[in-house]
Amino acid sequence: MSAAPKPEPLDAIRPSAYNPRHSDPRRLDVIELSLRKLGFLAPIFADADGEILSGHQRHMVASRMGATMVPVSRTKAMPLNQRKAINIVFNRATNDFDFHSTPGRVTRELESLDLDALAAAIPDKEVDSPGFLRCLTPAEVPVKDLCRINAGRWVQYARNVASTLYRVGILMPIVAREDGLVINGIGRLEMLAEKGADFAPVVYVTEAEAEFARAMMNLLSMDFDVQTRYADLLRYNSFRRARRVREELGNGFIFAVHGAKTCHTFDINNPRQRAAWIKEHGACILDFGAGHLTETFLLRQIGIDCTPFEPYRLAGGSDINRQESIDLTRAFLAEVADGKDWTSIFISSVLNSVPFAGDREKIATICAALCRPFTKVYACASSATETGWRQVQGKAFMNESNAGNICFRLDYEPGIRLGDFQDKPKVQKYHTEKEFHALFIGLFRSVKVAEMSNNITAICSSARAVDVARLREALEFEFDLPYPDGSRMGLVAEAKGAFGRRLGVEL
Repeated sequence: MSAAPKPEPLDAIRPSAYNPRHSDPRRLDVIELSLRKLGFLAPIFADADGEILSGHQRHMVASRMGATMVPVSRTKAMPLNQRKAINIVFNRATNDFDFHSTPGRVTRELESLDLDALAAAIPDKEVDSPGFLRCLTPAEVPVKDLCRINAGRWVQYARNVASTLYRVGILMPIVAREDGLVINGIGRLEMLAEKGADFAPVVYVTEAEAEFARAMMNLLSMDFDVQTRYADLLRYNSFRRARRVREELGNGFIFAVHGAKTCHTFDINNPRQRAAWIKEHGACILDFGAGHLTETFLLRQIGIDCTPFEPYRLAGGSDINRQESIDLTRAFLAEVADGKDWTSIFISSVLNSVPFAGDREKIATICAALCRPFTKVYACASSATETGWRQVQGKAFMNESNAGNICFRLDYEPGIRLGDFQDKPKVQKYHTEKEFHALFIGLFRSVKVAEMSNNITAICSSARAVDVARLREALEFEFDLPYPDGSRMGLVAEAKGAFGRRLGVEL
């Protein structure tokens, strides 16, 4: 477990460079009001080297209040990517959130409260006093007693988040009224009960403090700028596909000839189905974002000339093999430069994993530039009717297979879910037909969009004339993608040369 909180000088710990929380003046004023009236109900968490994982803004505000000491709980040393992931988890773990809570929703509820009125009846805590550092001396309360008092109030999602922190040795205290009713930490209580713990650390608040504490602990959170501060991390993590054993083509490769029927009912080795597939797609195709290369291998086995492009090729586990990714990219660029005539280009599931609209537009731009007059682009991605998206909106039930998920919505654009962030935060984008049509219509004269089997599909033909400036920008992005080791792909010049040769333009 993380160390019991101890008083430490303010300068013994330091903010991280990557914390994605906003620090607007109004928010800092609210945090100051909270510290003045409630003190520290939870410690600041920092790693063994003093980097803050949770409590950046409380640390800042305590400094401006003139505090010399703050309560700090130290965790074990962790690599950078894990610290970033834990930082995001903390932004959920501080609150008793449910599955579909969003920054906007929580902020609106907070703004509806009269915080000054709630705080008026609470006496100020003197800076650096025991009351100001109250989380240093939590009570050790029997878990079974707390469970009896709080029976029926469980929030499975909050328990999942608490478990995620517990797995890396972090346990935040529970905040409760004097009668034992939990104000904050119901998920931590459920998690401790399931693990058979005898006691839980509890910081008690008075009846006068309870409602203000509920607002500060459960609502003052989640307005963070993850899409900017964590942009590169989200880019490469979102392409870490779970390794699955699959022996058939995916939906993105068969929808045009097989409709909404399931993948396992289409067999590319069946002469009749193979003939229908080749009639639609031809015998020379590009798999843009080839993942595990499942489709590449299956199609090559039946004589289809299939070129894979995968900038995030996984090694044996879930780690990206940068060198293999570079080798695949260079082989793809060689075929681009040679002017290979692809009859079909597939963008299958890739658009699920691209976290930003601008990035998706660049992918569409590159694919359109590779088209000959006869080439069609076939795109397929998860739709906004898919269960994973409906769950984070509170419109679908959790089942046993995803009960451990701690995904949640982000508000920076529609249809964005962040999950798998125990150590590798990953974005999933859920699309609408309107969004898919808008993505491609500026690049193709014909875009046929449909929804089937919880996917949005598009068949795009008659590519428009290449916008050289737009393509140049897309190449500068796609062929200089980031990698987890801090390096970048570094193939922009080669990409510009290959596309320039193919198109007869200067890039």
